Amino acid sequence: MPDIFAGVALSIVAGLLNGSFATPTKYTKAWKWENIWPVWAVWAMLILPWALVFATIPHAVRLFEQTPATQWSMLILFGIGFGLAQIFFGLGIAAVGIALNFAIAIGISTAFGSLLPFLTQHSQMIFTREGLFFFVGIVLVLAGIVVSALAGREKEKQLRRRATPSESAEKRMSFAAGLTLCILAGLGSPLGNFGAAFCTPTIQRAVEMGASPINKYNVIWAPLYTASLAPYLIYCIYLWRKNRSFRFFAAPGSGIYWIYGLIMAALWMGSSAIYGVAMSRIGDMGPVLGWPLFMSIIIVTSSAWGFLTGEWKGTGGKAVQAMLAAIALLILGFCALAYSVTLG
Repeated sequence: MPDIFAGVALSIVAGLLNGSFATPTKYTKAWKWENIWPVWAVWAMLILPWALVFATIPHAVRLFEQTPATQWSMLILFGIGFGLAQIFFGLGIAAVGIALNFAIAIGISTAFGSLLPFLTQHSQMIFTREGLFFFVGIVLVLAGIVVSALAGREKEKQLRRRATPSESAEKRMSFAAGLTLCILAGLGSPLGNFGAAFCTPTIQRAVEMGASPINKYNVIWAPLYTASLAPYLIYCIYLWRKNRSFRFFAAPGSGIYWIYGLIMAALWMGSSAIYGVAMSRIGDMGPVLGWPLFMSIIIVTSSAWGFLTGEWKGTGGKAVQAMLAAIALLILGFCALAYSVTLG
């Protein structure tokens, strides 16, 4: 039986964890991008997902042996696309900061990741009250994305105006390039949710073989995320050779960074596992309605971390007010989506 309020509450918890996972990157100054993110990736996309599968899915090996090739193809394709999106996501954080990158990338992911399953699997609900509030919520989330992009543009303008000559001489990625990375990340990130939405035969087979309905989505994460790891590591190897940055893994004082990578992975994978439980609690509409609830909380949480870590310091009142307005729109969108869930 669906438990709507538990599903909404778990979506909030999952969003809090995911919105916090990238914060430790602010404290790995002795490493480059291609040092901290592969540590996170190996834990988050390989070790932890498979540990979760074998801990919660009975007869996992036999299940995967019986999985049809069409399902494997979908999981691998979704996984590779998701892995590319995670590359763009990590680069987006380096380019425009945690708060803005999360707001734009996750906002786009919210709309795209819930609209496609809704239109393809539940089109009969478009003209119902549930469908109405669903679309109202999506529109509010998209409005929040637009306002956050404007806030980011204003932020960049103010930071350039206040930059010292030495800071101005530094080679920095333009806002337009950073925005492009955020958009690409947002378009690819829902592919993980598509695995849950469109690989239902594998999920149902896991239940038939003894998996708890609460943990059934764990069977999807491991193969999908492992496929995601391939493009991720290929890109990191390219950067190690280009920047000669593999040596930074042994940089003095960087031992704690390995722990940071594990913490990031635990927060991220923990959020995926809890989101899977939230979808189970919501019911058949879990991938449609759970996804935007999850994503909205991620944006609000990451925005809070962005402010707390000083990303918006010295950007002027106009940029901060615009970002706060964007967060308010996202919260309103979350409320509309949550109400849509209760109507279902």
